[in-house]
Amino acid sequence: MHSIDRKWIDLAAGYQAIQSFTTKLTAEFGRAVRVGHKQQFRKELTEWQKKRRVLFLLGAVAPLSIIALCLTAYYYRDVACVIIYWAVLVLIILVTLAVAGRQYILEMVDGKPVARRVEGQVVDLEGRWWDSLSPQDFAVGKPGKKGEGDFLALLVHSLPDLYSARLLSDSDLLLLGPSGIWILKVESWSGTIIKQDGVWKQIQTVREKLWRKRLEEKTHEPGPDDGWLQQKQEIVRTLEDHLPERAWTLSLIQGGVVFSNPKVNLDKEHILGSSAAYGPSKAWAERICRAPTVDGFTLEMQLEILDTLAGGGSQPTISTKDEAERLYRQAVEELRAYVVKMVK
Repeated sequence: MHSIDRKWIDLAAGYQAIQSFTTKLTAEFGRAVRVGHKQQFRKELTEWQKKRRVLFLLGAVAPLSIIALCLTAYYYRDVACVIIYWAVLVLIILVTLAVAGRQYILEMVDGKPVARRVEGQVVDLEGRWWDSLSPQDFAVGKPGKKGEGDFLALLVHSLPDLYSARLLSDSDLLLLGPSGIWILKVESWSGTIIKQDGVWKQIQTVREKLWRKRLEEKTHEPGPDDGWLQQKQEIVRTLEDHLPERAWTLSLIQGGVVFSNPKVNLDKEHILGSSAAYGPSKAWAERICRAPTVDGFTLEMQLEILDTLAGGGSQPTISTKDEAERLYRQAVEELRAYVVKMVK
């Protein structure tokens, strides 16, 4: 799954640009990179063959030296003890060298270089583009973080790259993929969660002095389900106003409330009248993974919707189209230096 920082705009245009630059890069450097790989392979093969010949020569000379010492000891019996001592010493040295250089020997015997085949794109330009769109302060699986950060990390590990996610706010996550549009409100509440008389309550055990415990009840108004419903209505209005040609995608909106804290206890028997689906992080990740795909809901459409729904807010915005051009220029410089180095 791709995580996109809120500062990026022009996602659909940027994606089209990166596809175009990838094709252009392959056309410009595809043949040169293939030739460079061939030249590099020949150099590696020649060097390997030289080292292999030296190894086999040493392998042949070593036992001959032992045999020569043994024959000398046989014919010169007066000094046989000294010669046998040297023979044993040489044998120990050879065995030690063989054990220490085992990996090197295996490499010379079975490590013949293999020619690399360059097919398709010469540089993963699209992969670099997606990486550059990720939030700079987002650490996947960073311990100690609770809330949308942990849930976003879980989705990154669970979902394929066909999905794209973006934070709408500190607690609202927008996820688009083959299965539709997912609006997820993330709450990091701990303790036991209930909803009674239309009010969400969080019940926690608090430790006091002398190891005493007491239950502390905290109410949350408005509730997260009401916040999710309001967010959904705002998104529906935005799409109707700015993307009327994509009105059919409104039926693809789904999601609900995510309780991301691993210590949360959802008392479903006492959660009554929730206006949105709810569940723990892992359950939501599994649900999204199992959701059926929607025909015709392409990646370009998804990025277009992300552009419309999630602007940069108060922070400065950067065009992903400009980022695609920057990455292309960087890749051109790298490939030129790479090809020159390989053909030398």
